[in-house]
Amino acid sequence: MRKRAIAAAVLALGILTVLQLQAQSIRGRLVEAVNHAPVVGALAELRDGQGKVIQQTFTSPSGVFLFVAPANHKYQVRVAAIGNARHAPVDLTLGADAVILPDIVLTAVAVTLPELRAMAGKRACGKSELNPETFGGLLESAHTSLQLMDATMRSAQLGFEMQIIHTITVMTANDSSRSADTTAGKLHSWPVQSLSLDSLQAVGFQRAKTPAEGTGHFYYGPDMSALFSDWFLDNHCFTLDKNLSKGDTVVIRFDPAGKQKHVDISGTLVLDRASLTMRRLTYTHRNLPDGLPDRAAGGEMRFAEKSAGLWVPVEWAIWAPITKSQRLISRPPMVVMVPGQRGSMTGGRTVMSSGPPNPPPLVQVIGRDERRGWLTRIVPLGGS
Repeated sequence: MRKRAIAAAVLALGILTVLQLQAQSIRGRLVEAVNHAPVVGALAELRDGQGKVIQQTFTSPSGVFLFVAPANHKYQVRVAAIGNARHAPVDLTLGADAVILPDIVLTAVAVTLPELRAMAGKRACGKSELNPETFGGLLESAHTSLQLMDATMRSAQLGFEMQIIHTITVMTANDSSRSADTTAGKLHSWPVQSLSLDSLQAVGFQRAKTPAEGTGHFYYGPDMSALFSDWFLDNHCFTLDKNLSKGDTVVIRFDPAGKQKHVDISGTLVLDRASLTMRRLTYTHRNLPDGLPDRAAGGEMRFAEKSAGLWVPVEWAIWAPITKSQRLISRPPMVVMVPGQRGSMTGGRTVMSSGPPNPPPLVQVIGRDERRGWLTRIVPLGGS
């Protein structure tokens, strides 16, 4: 019974309960290019003239989406479906009457084994090199997958319950200790926290703690606004991993392009080869402060299909080093005898010399801070 309720909620996700057309409504349908079959579970967005998202919804089993606009203005409809090429935005002006859009036709993105073999080992750096002949189509499918997952988690019609473990491991010269705290919680947004694009460009994927927060740094992972932004694409190189892209998966590596100024990330995007749905995302931090080794901070997320084609994060982990700073002890003063001038009766003079007045801090890694979570169940809100 609960499974049927979940499936019904997924199929109806974001669809307005009143299906009849009315004034100020916008109705459309997504179909496949080859046989005009309906595209189910695709993301549809209504945006205003400035590009701000006003409403999000998912297409029904018949491929239909429906919006009720708040006012008579110019709007834009954008759609995205996993495994399909991105469709151009549809511009419209809403008046007193309802708007019925012509069918929006989506073209499937197909990647064959010969194409994958031809791309294997090739390196594309910057957005200008990410064309359909290299990784453009694959990255577009990855982007769409994460968009749909994010919109699903933010939906007001489903609840996502997680089990979360927060583990702190502290190591000393004589002993080590480990504490773990397990809690249950609800997930309503992307599990991995990121900074705004402006902050990422200014300081990278970390920031120093304020005096009130303690010593050390906060480390951040990528969300979709960061991972597929023009800034990220322009500053990273992408390579098809020929060793890991086997069987039913396609693995794309990404690494910083050129010399790093701030803390950046490397990682992998693992896609299902048949559907081009994201299965896994991994990342590790590079160019860490205080001489810390790469991979001391990072994270990973695993995705899976749950109920009626619903792809969501089912497991995630983030970790970072715990450090402390200690001041180096200044060297003791040194007594230096400087000979006097020839014929002088002084015999010399004494000069006091010491180490630097403000020695640099010594950073010591004393442990690891790790958080892990996994999905326990999905329920229609108001149900069990």
